[in-house]
Order: sequence, then C-alpha cells, then structure tokens
Amino acid sequence: MEIAMGSRKIYDYSYLIECVDGEGNTVERVGEMNNFVVAKAAFEATLTQRTWSNVMLREGGRIVETAKTGGYDCETKTVPVLERRS
Repeated sequence: MEIAMGSRKIYDYSYLIECVDGEGNTVERVGEMNNFVVAKAAFEATLTQRTWSNVMLREGGRIVETAKTGGYDCETKTVPVLERRS
C-alpha cells in the first residue's frame, strides 16, 4: 500500500524491488517486503528472470543495490548481469 503526501510517497514496506528506465523512473514494481534477507533473495531472483533491465533494490528512498541485465543466452540458459553496484 502506498500513501501519497504531496510529491512524496510513503510505503508500508521497508524494501522495494523495481525495474527502472534509464532515467530512474519505475517501469515495474517487482516486490515489496519488510525483511532484508527476503528482499535480497528476491532481487537476485529478479536478475535471473528480467532480460535487458535495470533492477533496483531500495530501502525507502535509499538505493541499496542496482544491476543491469543482458539478453537471454540460449547456450548457458541464463541471463547475464552486465553491471552491478552496491
């Protein structure tokens, strides 16, 4: 659940996993959770499923980690992580 206060949004969840565009705007919200271990696992799982995406793990307004994925590799049957920042 989100509550808008002016231009700022307040969430009931501590951690958000989002796919964002090149400017940092949310394209898709993948998950919302309160536990960091679960959020980190969901972030890692998202990286194996989303091709050509910028994936972001947030704690409120703080960016915990971001990663950029590539295209699906038919030989290895994986999605490569091209770039990762903590």
